[in-house]
Amino acid sequence: MSIHRLRRWESAGLLRAQRDDLGTRRFDDDTVRVVTFVAMARDLGFGLDEIASLVPDYAAGRLGIDELVSRLHRRITAIDAEIATLQQQRRRVVDHVAWFEARRPTPTKETR
Repeated sequence: MSIHRLRRWESAGLLRAQRDDLGTRRFDDDTVRVVTFVAMARDLGFGLDEIASLVPDYAAGRLGIDELVSRLHRRITAIDAEIATLQQQRRRVVDHVAWFEARRPTPTKETR
């Protein structure tokens, strides 16, 4: 985990690091658990705002499996919508390639 990412998550209020006498960040086991949760959620494509709404309940042990599964199902739906949008865009690009290819001048004997 990069220090930049940890600092960003800390400034976003997702984490709280303890500081020693020299100001060095120290993460206790509970914070490491939250870091793991946030990293997993980011890896699955959840935004920081949604993660921030879950962290307090997760850290307190109140985030249940039903809520997590529900959020994951919503994420699957969002991913499916993104895939559909990209597939439509891909079809349009392929159509444009075909349109341009059909208008490509054919080489004549003189230009070969």
